[in-house]
Amino acid sequence: MALNPIKLPNTGARPAPSIIIKATDPSGKMISIGAVKKLDRRISRNMTRRRELDSNVPGITVEIVPGAVTDFTITIDRAMLNKSSMLEAFGIAGVEDLIHQNIPIDIEEHRFTPDGKEQIVTYKGCYFKDNPLTVDIDGDWLIIQSASLEVTTALVQNPS
Repeated sequence: MALNPIKLPNTGARPAPSIIIKATDPSGKMISIGAVKKLDRRISRNMTRRRELDSNVPGITVEIVPGAVTDFTITIDRAMLNKSSMLEAFGIAGVEDLIHQNIPIDIEEHRFTPDGKEQIVTYKGCYFKDNPLTVDIDGDWLIIQSASLEVTTALVQNPS
């Protein structure tokens, strides 16, 4: 029996069933993405250190100046199912080549709290960056696909 993300145990930690992943297919319809094993988000930017040169200890940092975001990616690990590969799950059907994704997709991460409140993080304008496939027969014998997507921006909504 699957856990209902709306009725989660009241704990301090957020269990995995509290997150649901959805994406827009090329027609703009929002679809649920099943068999997601891992979602990894990376946002990074350059930082510039301003240093004191004429102090008792030269080179002490007096402030850090943040720069522009240089990398915004999400990586999704998903079990390959008989009915869909990674690209097919996101509505890009019948292809293995990334060149066929010519329309960006949006990805929604729905987060639920034990008291039923929902937060939606929408990753806008995503393009697949890679589409690797690794077959490893150790462990649970699943074929796991891990794909990275470049993200344009993210929005946070608190509908409840």
